[in-house]
Amino acid sequence: MAYTSTQKIRFDDVDGAGIVYYPRFLHLCHAAFEDFFDEVAPFSYPALIRDRRLGFPTVHIEADFKAPLAYGDVAVVTLAVTRVGTSSIGTRYEIRRKRDQVLCFTAAIDAVLIRLDTGRPEPLTDELKAVFQGYLKT
Repeated sequence: MAYTSTQKIRFDDVDGAGIVYYPRFLHLCHAAFEDFFDEVAPFSYPALIRDRRLGFPTVHIEADFKAPLAYGDVAVVTLAVTRVGTSSIGTRYEIRRKRDQVLCFTAAIDAVLIRLDTGRPEPLTDELKAVFQGYLKT
């Protein structure tokens, strides 16, 4: 199963040529990750950070740029979990233009759960494992 987030491309997402500036694609992925928590997990991503003092910094990225997105486009971001480890997860993102479903960007992103106060990895809780395993795509 995959999770889908829809995001409008705004003025601050584009460069002088009017297309999405390449690091903003990664921002769209992270925004989808936050939306995933808001809609699927029993707590929001801000609650994970503020209340539980846990976070998921990215430790590895592989990305491919396929086609441009422009100011005013609507991006459909699909997130699938590819791996659930002891303290890390693997995710796969696809970003498509809504108007024509053209694939614009793909990324494989690995993140590690850390305790924010120490910066040290933490084992995934059973609660988090269950959330991620519900979207595991093999």
